[in-house]
Amino acid sequence: MASENVRTRTRVGRPPKAKQDAAAKRIIEAATALFASRGFAGTSMEQVASHCGAGKDTVYRRYPSKVALFEAVVEHAHQCATAKLEKMPAASGNSLERLRSLMLELLHVNMEPELIALKRITFSEAVVFEKNGPIPPQPDPIMVKLIEAVGEAQDVGAIGAGDATEIAHHLIHCMVALPTAAAMMGSNEFDSRRNIEAHFDRTWYWLINGVSGETI
Repeated sequence: MASENVRTRTRVGRPPKAKQDAAAKRIIEAATALFASRGFAGTSMEQVASHCGAGKDTVYRRYPSKVALFEAVVEHAHQCATAKLEKMPAASGNSLERLRSLMLELLHVNMEPELIALKRITFSEAVVFEKNGPIPPQPDPIMVKLIEAVGEAQDVGAIGAGDATEIAHHLIHCMVALPTAAAMMGSNEFDSRRNIEAHFDRTWYWLINGVSGETI
């Protein structure tokens, strides 16, 4: 009888992994929604616990501080963005068209409201973080995918020779950084899919065809 009681205590002492994973997911989803809507300063660990139906001690056991929780939220958001790009259907057309499709999807992913809100917090609350805010894991799988696409376009001469990594970063800067920065500052210039894609089409044309009116 005593051994049976020991087995019972062992079974109920620690939730199964699936249950733990589900609890962690609820915490991250609740924290994401609160950080995005209320900002970093306006969100407390207690609010996160209440929002997801978990005990405060449960939240603190997983994330010992609000900074640690925010970093976990940013990491989760990056994982979700990566997953979306991985699930993209194979683009038709040549290597340049495939690169264009990848860049456009990357732009749309980065313009999602929750990601914009998290980026705004990362920059506005940089003093709170020890290391310039949370950063994606390295090597960043999104950049790896983009660099590979640039290399494929170079292989067939659709893009000129050069360091594929530098070109990929330049594409990110031109195609993604401007609208995301504007959105972070509260601009409504890119508040619709139509406006986002108009920016993309203009910038892509200039990058691929050049802006000079003269033949060199």
